[in-house]
Amino acid sequence: MSVTLSNALGRLLTFLLPHESYCAARGACACGVQPGRGGRRLPSSLTLASGVTLEDVPEATLCVPAVAAAIRRGDVGLKRQAASSSVPSQPLLPAPEASARVSRKKRGAS
Repeated sequence: MSVTLSNALGRLLTFLLPHESYCAARGACACGVQPGRGGRRLPSSLTLASGVTLEDVPEATLCVPAVAAAIRRGDVGLKRQAASSSVPSQPLLPAPEASARVSRKKRGAS
């Protein structure tokens, strides 16, 4: 299954897809190997330009901690793609509410 990610932040977003989380969830290594680097794996990345929506992104991307945090903050919108085209996509996470923010008192204020 794949997902659709959209950049809601208004600036370029780039996420490294580390081997330990992304490749493990994907079940296959997506890292590149740079010649002359002693065979070290170089992680792949995901870049979302401002206002861009990417479709058919592997669901393993959601296992990357930085991507999951951006979705929770509302910087990245997420929709799951249905297996067939007759079923509409549904949002995975609810939109954050403005009233959910709690103001903290400053020291010395009563």
